[in-house]
Amino acid sequence: MLRELKKVVEESGKDAQEFQQTANFVIANQFASAYKHGQRKHYLLLESYQDYFDNLFDALGMKLYINENERLAGVLPIQKEAFVRLKTDETLFLLVLRQIYEEKIENFEVDNGFVATNTHTILDRFVQLVKREIPNETRFKDILALFSRHGIVIRGKSYEEDSKNQMINITPVVRLIVTEAYLRQLESFNGADPDEDEVADSDVETETTQETNQD
Repeated sequence: MLRELKKVVEESGKDAQEFQQTANFVIANQFASAYKHGQRKHYLLLESYQDYFDNLFDALGMKLYINENERLAGVLPIQKEAFVRLKTDETLFLLVLRQIYEEKIENFEVDNGFVATNTHTILDRFVQLVKREIPNETRFKDILALFSRHGIVIRGKSYEEDSKNQMINITPVVRLIVTEAYLRQLESFNGADPDEDEVADSDVETETTQETNQD
């Protein structure tokens, strides 16, 4: 790979460090969006030198994903064993986000692939769809932080009239990590209290590259 890096550096006229920084960024954060502050340079490099990054990530057991329409690029694990194993509440919130995303898309409420919502709407939908009590504030913030790290949501400011209601943008990443099969699983979920591992740890196809800790 060092030979390929040297070659692409010579052909592009760029510094090797730029390619290394972009590779490190994607490995750490999984996705880069041209519309997100600080990520545009990484997206453009991935888009312009797809062959190099495709070979690089393939050697690491990952596949390069690029959507030029949504200006989104990142990596997905090749092996199913690399999928992150989520807790039940994390999985259910992912499914809720996916449903909100699809509804906004159908209503053409989308901006560069991103859809706007807020924390109150997400919590209300959670109760409505899965018939469970919402987690406490600290736990909900932890879940949003996890989703933010993996590029699923972008957290915005709180509303002036309600400091506990935060603006949230759901990104196109949610479509990649929540499959149609698990969207149907939400629709059939009857609100029963399953075993902690029943939903979240049953091969959930959240194709993230980092593992979360289990209780």
